[in-house]
Amino acid sequence: MSKNAGNRDIEKRTDYETILKEFGIAKIDNVLPRIGEDHLLFRRGVVFAHRDFDKILDRIEQNKGFAIISGRGPSNDLHFGHLILFELIRYLQKKYDCKYYMPLSDDEKYVFRKVENLEGTAKLALENAIDIFALGFKPNNVHAYISSVTPKIQYLALTFSINQTYNAIKAALGLTGEENAGTIYYTCIQAAHILQPTVDDKFPVVVPIGLDQDVYMRLTRDIARKRKITLPASLYIRYMKGLTGGPMSSSSPETCVFLRDNPKTVKKKIMSAFTGGRTTVKEQRELGANPYICTIFDWFEKYFIQDDDDLEETRQGCLGGKLICGLDCKPRLLEMVLKYQEEHKARRKEVIKNLPKYFDHEIDMTVLDLESD
Repeated sequence: MSKNAGNRDIEKRTDYETILKEFGIAKIDNVLPRIGEDHLLFRRGVVFAHRDFDKILDRIEQNKGFAIISGRGPSNDLHFGHLILFELIRYLQKKYDCKYYMPLSDDEKYVFRKVENLEGTAKLALENAIDIFALGFKPNNVHAYISSVTPKIQYLALTFSINQTYNAIKAALGLTGEENAGTIYYTCIQAAHILQPTVDDKFPVVVPIGLDQDVYMRLTRDIARKRKITLPASLYIRYMKGLTGGPMSSSSPETCVFLRDNPKTVKKKIMSAFTGGRTTVKEQRELGANPYICTIFDWFEKYFIQDDDDLEETRQGCLGGKLICGLDCKPRLLEMVLKYQEEHKARRKEVIKNLPKYFDHEIDMTVLDLESD
């Protein structure tokens, strides 16, 4: 899903309570007892809100099926900020033994001019898919496809197009009228991605997303109402902070660590990251630091430190001045990231052996540089 001006405005906002009320989204707290807190993403509020996930839980408790749908627009390598979303999907799929539909939205990246041509996304699409599946997905419950070459998606998008108006799309996305026609039609393709498992396979769906992407959910739910299709549910995640202190973005490499950054680059990025530390070591020993604005601690909390006691000890060590950013926390995160990269590379090799089994159509493995793996 591409980010327009309106989406970025929401991403910058911190008044979550107001946003949730404004768009009819519920806090995750009211369904958390039914989900459990065995995963840190739920336990620590990384998944913080939902719309209609209680209805998905009703189906689970009645031993009825559902599906997850969430894709990836292939325009760059994956970075660690992407992992939260796909780790959530992996966890839910394993916990509930459900299907996962994964569109690789090359059409999105093309119409929003993130790539020069559709052909150029073929390699990136497969590379992204390998990285995602290497988190622990098994091919038997995955339906992956490249959007532009999947006829059922293009058929559904055309079908849904009569249920959207230009004015509704323009208002929802904050368009100026200068955008190409593809950016408008893409909302219909996005709706096709989301609703296809329900239309074709009779599975109600849940879509894990960031709050800035909810505009597409609202447009899709409007189509579903008009066509009397079961409304898609959604789960909302908090993003990891970018290393510079602001949002993380692939287009700003200094804000993130890509899964395939080399060790030298990883070290430079992490050791230069924004923290809540003091000006000098002496001052930090005496006054402590602030973990609540620190990007390193944010990465610890949302992904890298699994044990709650360990995380609390790290928090208190920061507040009390026992831990120093450049001497303790940054080197620790660097070690964790480099270890993760090595393990991930090994998992990629296993996924590549079975990659065609994840896809609903034939794929061209020759576009991949398999020697680099």
